[in-house]
Amino acid sequence: MSSAGPTYDRDARVLRAFRLPNRALGGIVAFADSLVLIGCSLAARILYSGPSSVDSDDLGVGVVAALVFVGLAKYWGLYRFQTVLMPERVTARILAASLSGAGAVICLVFLLKVGAEYSRGAMIVFTILSLFLTPAARLLIAVAARSAIKSNLLRGRRVILIGEQAELERLTPEEILNFGFDEVGRFALSPGRALEELSAMDRHRVDQAMHAARAIRAAEFAVIVPWSRDRTLSMITLILRASPLPVRLYPDYRTRDLLLQKRESDFDPYLSIEIQREPLNRLERSFKRVFDLVVSSLGLLCLSPLLLMVAVLIKVDGPGPILFFQTRRGFDNRSFKIWKFRTMTVSEDGPGLKQAVRDDERVTRIGRVLRRTSVDELPQLVNVLRGEMSIVGPRPHAVAHDEEYETQIGEYALRRHVKPGLTGAAQVAGLRGETQTLERMEARVQRDIWYINHWSIWLDIKISAMTFAALLKHEAY
Repeated sequence: MSSAGPTYDRDARVLRAFRLPNRALGGIVAFADSLVLIGCSLAARILYSGPSSVDSDDLGVGVVAALVFVGLAKYWGLYRFQTVLMPERVTARILAASLSGAGAVICLVFLLKVGAEYSRGAMIVFTILSLFLTPAARLLIAVAARSAIKSNLLRGRRVILIGEQAELERLTPEEILNFGFDEVGRFALSPGRALEELSAMDRHRVDQAMHAARAIRAAEFAVIVPWSRDRTLSMITLILRASPLPVRLYPDYRTRDLLLQKRESDFDPYLSIEIQREPLNRLERSFKRVFDLVVSSLGLLCLSPLLLMVAVLIKVDGPGPILFFQTRRGFDNRSFKIWKFRTMTVSEDGPGLKQAVRDDERVTRIGRVLRRTSVDELPQLVNVLRGEMSIVGPRPHAVAHDEEYETQIGEYALRRHVKPGLTGAAQVAGLRGETQTLERMEARVQRDIWYINHWSIWLDIKISAMTFAALLKHEAY
């Protein structure tokens, strides 16, 4: 008995490692639909003319029908997670897509004038089989998918639930299953009337939800409040703007109940409305990360002689460490230690940190050169390699300055919707160095937000190239 526990834990870890994300379900179902239609085509020929009559034309018929079916099904939303779990609500569309696939094959046979090679009888059998087997296969897939979710073989999005206590209590396990998310946290709000604003206690709970999402690496916020409470929803949305995670509004109990009663309705009772999107989607983040890894790796390799020489000069210039580590806030307000060559006689980090100014007496002799050329920032290539920073992004500020400006500039927290950068759109626009006025910092923030809203890999390349020109102006100190 003593050995059963570790073995079970190991098996559980292996099981969790092989859980599929529910976003993969649509692709799996599309592949299954294609196999069913190709199988229907081969079976139709066998039933009509016998096994020996099967040839490549039958395979081609199935492939054409599958392409048409999958294309229409994708357009009609038949591969959405909730739709896959409830195929009985979209049976008419499944049948229409099947008929369209068969119709496309008939048109192709007519246009290519190959009617003699492909039997009309086999085509009729294929159409009948596809009309029966495609919906039947969808029902079997739905049963299998529900079983996989209950067995933890299929995982949903890691979601933090925020909603009225009564709404959250009415959520059944079946409904959570249909919503397609894994609930990793729940924050209940007090009940309120339609025009009532969020109470101070509830604002604190929403803020707690944001901290929890950061700590447990949640993927999304799901908001479920009565749709009549528009002021409450507006305030929740405003608070959650400080987080880069997407925010989706789900139907309340009354709306779900109404839609479930109307079985013939095209509206999904488990629909959701995206009220805040991710700044960068998964594919865009992957492109950006590859760019960061390539540039930071090549940069460290090519600049290693320069970095070694600077390290020696700092050591010769005076006592103290070569590198300076300071706490900064990065993506989603997560703290990290930024790497820099030491350029000052002090190593301040914390409340009351004084921003560097022109002709600052704390700057060392070699430090002045390093700051004017921005060579002191090159060790941050290590931060990029570690995934704490990006080559291009909003420049991270000291924590003390973050706390100061966050209370003065409403959109300041939006800068942390992406990773901080070694360089940024604000820096190449001349908004670097000391920010003597609040207006100058606001201009920097607006430029950073513009970058986030207009990101592309080409913009990163352009800003990286422009950085070299900006460094020649020697605006830092």
